[in-house]
Amino acid sequence: MVKSEMNLMSFACLFLFLISVSANKYVVSNQRVTFHEAHSRCRQYGLDPAEILSESDEKEIEQALLPIKDLGTFNGFWIFASNLADTKNYYWLNSNLPLFYSTFYPGQPDNKGDKEHCLEIYQATTGVFAWNDDSCDKKNRFICQRKQ
Repeated sequence: MVKSEMNLMSFACLFLFLISVSANKYVVSNQRVTFHEAHSRCRQYGLDPAEILSESDEKEIEQALLPIKDLGTFNGFWIFASNLADTKNYYWLNSNLPLFYSTFYPGQPDNKGDKEHCLEIYQATTGVFAWNDDSCDKKNRFICQRKQ
């Protein structure tokens, strides 16, 4: 089997676990895994880990998340930035770019208990989507993006 066929099969298998696919580039998985497992799953399916580099990226992800209806449940989705390499700054894992755009929930990131180093997006009780830092070992759903 050639590599492109394997990627196509992996991508087809991913659809068994999907919640939503945005019109342009984001794929939202219903699987709940740790931050590092989620990163590996994106790669396994021939996708990149999701990065939110602009307001337009944020809006597109929010549209992909709207059907989920987890308002106020704090059930997050991994977006792939962490401060594991540099505890003072967050970097996107795929591009190694620092965060120059963010929509953190008020008071976040707080690195509660010195254990929160990975970023998630969730829908607050107000209906607004916000970012939060959380333990990388927490099992969240996750967002991948199609390779550009």
